[in-house]
Parts: sequence; structure tokens; C-alpha cells
Amino acid sequence: MTAAADAGYEVRRHDVGVEPPPGDGFDLVHARLVLVHVPQRAAALATMISALRPGGWLLVEEADPMMQPLVCPDESGPAQRLANKLKRDFRTLMAQRGVDLSYGRTLPRLLRGAGLVDVEADAFFPITGAACTLLEQATVAQIRDRLVAAGLATNEEVDRHLGNVAAGLLDLATSPMISAWGRKPA
Repeated sequence: MTAAADAGYEVRRHDVGVEPPPGDGFDLVHARLVLVHVPQRAAALATMISALRPGGWLLVEEADPMMQPLVCPDESGPAQRLANKLKRDFRTLMAQRGVDLSYGRTLPRLLRGAGLVDVEADAFFPITGAACTLLEQATVAQIRDRLVAAGLATNEEVDRHLGNVAAGLLDLATSPMISAWGRKPA
């Protein structure tokens, strides 16, 4: 992002949940996997919309884990059942932190309700592949200690699952990614 000025755009960083929008308006505001983690998500969405110039576009992308809650949609054996158990445990931790696990599906309604026009959305739902494997490994490694500390999983279960992932025994899916966009009226 260091070459941003040369490319004709500027990169800014701020806390969308509590700070007013920077600058004098934007033609495009984009947030990916942000709002679901912001406790003040309604205020943050309103702030992002207020930051748009007339005719500007907002693109918000959020996962919707409750739309497809299984990491292994084909739960065909013990390795798949363990993977799905750990995914349920992960969602429990997220919900305890205030994450809205169904937020993605609400985006089109929220954008229309905020006065945006030309609102559309789509979903991306990969099943199996290198990116799914890497995401699963990174996620489990990141939350391992919290799963164990909460008594939701044991180190043995996590090790067995990570071994199954590394061995390529699982067809892993990610939660559907909902992308919704709309335009501020001119």
C-alpha cells in the first residue's frame, strides 16, 4: 500500500466503530470481514454510508457461518464429525464475544434500509481447496488456546483435527461470504 499515492488513491486507517469518517467523502467505501467484529456495527455501517459522496458505492463483505455451519458438509466419518464439532465450538466462542453469526445475510436489507439504491448481493461458498485448508489451519491455530481454556475442546482433539487437515483427509468448506453493495443516491 506504500505506492498508493502514485496509483491515484489514498489509504487511511481509523476505528470505524467510534471515529467519524475521515476526509470529505469517498466514491467507494469497502469493508471486508470488519463489521461482524465491531460491537457498534450499526453505528459503523451508518458512518461508512455517511462517508459516501452522492453517487458513491459501498461494498460490504461478511461471512455468514450460520447459513452453512459445517466445515465438512459431507460428514462421512469420525474425522469429519470432529471437524464439525470444533467448528461448532468456534462459533460458540465467537457468539460469546458478541459476533453476529448471521450478519452477512442481513446486508442487503440493511443497505436498502439506510437509503442506498441499486442494492445487490451475492455469496461465495468454496468447498475444498488449498485456500480452505489454509484458512482452517490458521483459524484453529489462532483459537486453539481459547477452545481448550473454555473446555470446549481438548488439545488431543485439536491435534487430531490438524493432523487430519494436513493429511488431506477432509473436504473443507468456508462459511459463505456475502458481498453486498449499494449506491448513495446522487
